[in-house]
Amino acid sequence: MTITIKDLAQMANTSTATVSRVLSNKPGVTPDRRERILQLAKEVGYTPNRLARNLALKKSYVLGFIAADLANPVYVEFLRRIQAWGEELGYQVLVADSHRNTEKERHNIEIMREHRAEGLIIFPVQDWKRKSNNDHLLELKLQKFPFVLGGKIDGFGFDYVTAEEIDTAEKLTRHLIELGHRHIGFVGLNTENRCITERYEGFRKALREERIELDESRDVVRFKDDESWTDDLVELLKRPRRPTALVMINDVFALLATRPLARLGIVVPRDLSIATFGNEIWAEHLNPSLTTTLENDKKVARAMMDLLLEKMENPDKAPSQILIPQELLVRESTAPPSAGS
Repeated sequence: MTITIKDLAQMANTSTATVSRVLSNKPGVTPDRRERILQLAKEVGYTPNRLARNLALKKSYVLGFIAADLANPVYVEFLRRIQAWGEELGYQVLVADSHRNTEKERHNIEIMREHRAEGLIIFPVQDWKRKSNNDHLLELKLQKFPFVLGGKIDGFGFDYVTAEEIDTAEKLTRHLIELGHRHIGFVGLNTENRCITERYEGFRKALREERIELDESRDVVRFKDDESWTDDLVELLKRPRRPTALVMINDVFALLATRPLARLGIVVPRDLSIATFGNEIWAEHLNPSLTTTLENDKKVARAMMDLLLEKMENPDKAPSQILIPQELLVRESTAPPSAGS
């Protein structure tokens, strides 16, 4: 039989209000009576009705985490951190995958709200498909429902936290320029992807400021889902005047380029320097180790969680757009161009 707070009050020969004050750790009860009620609750196995308590407080202690694509391990790392911090505060975290589909993202938001999530962390599909609709996010904002984006959508007053990309790519490219490279290519351009587009923007900015020309038709390899971009990379590197350095969109691209480079007899960094983004766990163990960037995922996740809690406390808080700087990690895959390059 379930013991209620009323039953407990009768057993203790006191009022339900007194028992409630004890169980809620509120003042106004003598130490002896408090100790007696707590001991009695323990003896009879009283379990508070958390659902009823939460309903009374208009709290569910539920947060929502919506990933654009959970097949991407980056989102899994963010989820682990958010879950751990949420549990410390007594929150459960519901998880959903949008599969890079805007309608699925909209549906996930509706489901989270039906389950009384108090706030949402959303990694938006628009980061992957820049032309996708965001009316459902605007609806959330107009309703003052607390949510924070783990991506960057400007112009709508959304709260977001993400790694800074443009200055990072500029810094990475300047590293190559300072080594003496004047013919630098870019591998993996995808204009639908916000992060990649911003990396390309920072790359172009560094070249412009140093008055280094870029032939986009020859020196830029575009992303292709079937990995045939490696064929385009081979064609680029077969040219008589090929780049002496490449900026690649992430560490995985650098890894996938290993075999094509070997077939061409190109040795990194003697014949070609490679700089990239992401600092995958294996990046420093490759031979040569990769010059790359560190996104500070822990700092990004912490800032997202803190901002969401602030919005839950004060939905009228002015929007915050937070960009977390990345760190340049210089390793063995970049070096000055060889003589005659």
